[in-house]
Amino acid sequence: MSIRRHDIVICGGGLVGASLALALAPLPLDICLLDPAPFAPAPRADDRTFTIAQGSKRALTALGVWSRLSRADFQPITEIEVSDRSGRFGLAHILAEEQGVDALGYVTGNVALLAALYDALGTTAVSLRQGRFGGLVRDADQVTITLADGQETERIACRLLVGADGTHSAVRVACGIGVDSHDYGREAIVSNCRVSRPRPHTAFERFTADGPIAALPIGDDRYTFVISRPDGGAWQALAEPDFLSRLADAFGDRLGRLLAASPRLRFPLIRQQAREWVAPHVVLVGNAAHTLHPVAGQGFNLGLRDVAVLAERLAQACRAHIDYGDRAWLGDYARARQTDVAHTTRFTDGLVRLFSPRQRPLVAARGVALNLIDALPGLKRALAVRTMGLKAPLPRLFRGLKP
Repeated sequence: MSIRRHDIVICGGGLVGASLALALAPLPLDICLLDPAPFAPAPRADDRTFTIAQGSKRALTALGVWSRLSRADFQPITEIEVSDRSGRFGLAHILAEEQGVDALGYVTGNVALLAALYDALGTTAVSLRQGRFGGLVRDADQVTITLADGQETERIACRLLVGADGTHSAVRVACGIGVDSHDYGREAIVSNCRVSRPRPHTAFERFTADGPIAALPIGDDRYTFVISRPDGGAWQALAEPDFLSRLADAFGDRLGRLLAASPRLRFPLIRQQAREWVAPHVVLVGNAAHTLHPVAGQGFNLGLRDVAVLAERLAQACRAHIDYGDRAWLGDYARARQTDVAHTTRFTDGLVRLFSPRQRPLVAARGVALNLIDALPGLKRALAVRTMGLKAPLPRLFRGLKP
């Protein structure tokens, strides 16, 4: 059986894996991006929307990706309104103008962003390999992975294998790495809706007694709604008029009447952390290492910061001729990411816990907290910096620089 050889193999051709391949492309390394699906985003992916934080936009610009998006592919967010539906008061506004930026973040679709990433990768020497990860064997100098596609089996050897293959990472499982997880007992229902009274470039985070509802502008009179509910299956099964009526009752009339809804997607809401992020010649990034609740839209942005730090450290290792497959070196990378991941996890988890209880005193306290955020510039600035992904220290990509 023949063995193909690369310096680094990235398992997972989604947003995080493709971003890492592009960030590593200028290095004097042989990079392979591996995914079981064809590298053609339109047929291979659902078009879920993502919030791209201001810091992430800087990174994607430095990678040459942002310029490949058409103006119709993203919507700037210049205002975020956070409110508590459970109480009679409690409202905070974060404005881009107050924070000295053109936009707090941007909303774009999975398909458009993947297409831009693959377009950029097409100008590099990165190998795009369609294949299904089937297992691995490690020795002192490398890791050898097996691809299993139908009746054919192939092996690939590399000095470093990157698991960027999502929450249910096959790479993580093959390494025997366990996870600590928390099930929020809710599911997310995602639907694109037309509204009668759009507020251009305004995103909403609306906390209700049954879970948060986010509304993200995607152009004209359309918003993507991300609805956290304990009875997600029932919401998904509703006829469109009934779904719109129930959503209107939960969200309120901040965007006027809800006029139409796309078919709904549904997925469970969990928080998950891998107990180890590295093993000899293996490292996990993105959702393979940590999965967050989608409140505040931090998941992809956190994964992109993994990419930025790992790419920067691999560039340093190449210049210093360091063995980047060494377990100790990889451990240094993992420790460098712990603070950011821990703080972001506490931030998202804290929002969910703070706005979940229904007891009247806690509902009133939440309203006071939101009003304090709105009234105190320093507190609002701290929240905005966290939301925009600009919390120092920033890796080079998040300062608009190459790794």
